Amino acid sequence: MARWKKRPTANHRLRADDCRRRPGVWIEIGAYSSGYSATATARRIRTADRLPYYSPAGAFETRTTPQPNGDTTVYARYTGAAS
Repeated sequence: MARWKKRPTANHRLRADDCRRRPGVWIEIGAYSSGYSATATARRIRTADRLPYYSPAGAFETRTTPQPNGDTTVYARYTGAAS
């Protein structure tokens, strides 16, 4: 039986800092093999749920992009403190 390819884990602390240093610029957070995982991660970034590096909730926007190899990539950008 074939094994799944080991994927690098997204370093959310570094990615959140990158976003804050360049507000308004889309930064790649990571690639996910499942669209569901990518969507769940994008939601957690927007709401800062279980990912406190992206707080306060609403300070980041996210988008997901399907890739030709079947992965889904999550991108985020810092828009400033939520009002």
